[in-house]
Amino acid sequence: MKRMLEKIGTFKNILKIGSSMAYREEPRHLKGELFLKLYEDNKLIHEYNQHNIIVNTASILIARLLKDSDEPTAGISYLAVGSGNAGWALLDPPAPTTSQTRLENEFYRKAIDLTTYVDPSSGEPTSVPTNIVDYSVSFGESEAVGPLMELALFGGDATSEINSGTMINWRTFPVISKTNTMTLTVIFRITS
Repeated sequence: MKRMLEKIGTFKNILKIGSSMAYREEPRHLKGELFLKLYEDNKLIHEYNQHNIIVNTASILIARLLKDSDEPTAGISYLAVGSGNAGWALLDPPAPTTSQTRLENEFYRKAIDLTTYVDPSSGEPTSVPTNIVDYSVSFGESEAVGPLMELALFGGDATSEINSGTMINWRTFPVISKTNTMTLTVIFRITS
């Protein structure tokens, strides 16, 4: 019995040591960043750059794409804009959460204009696949007019229909009132 207890004690110590070992490299996680530029008469009038969060449903879309290339048929394909919840403070909306699956009040969406790999060393666009991708959309004067307080990328079975598809990321920000004399350029950067 004593010998068995010694073996169990040794085994517990091995488990304890093994569970406290550190990884040699940190595991990678998806990260998001938002670049927003608002123009009027071809002059930059507002610029916003902030990190955004990748929501929980993004990992489900990734798993679906890895499992079967026939379903879903697309990765990230749309950018949606919203005016946020009516109860939000216009200049201090709540921080985004990873559990969000839809915009609070989506009112416009547009297909991604341009998808570009980004060189991790230079930050410049490249044709060589990398772990950084920019998703760019430009909204013309008559597009997405109104108070903007939230943005998100959608993919999977997303269509031009509001609230369709799988949400990838979400960013809330102080209200930007886009009029029909303004253009807006949005770049969401995803780094894996």
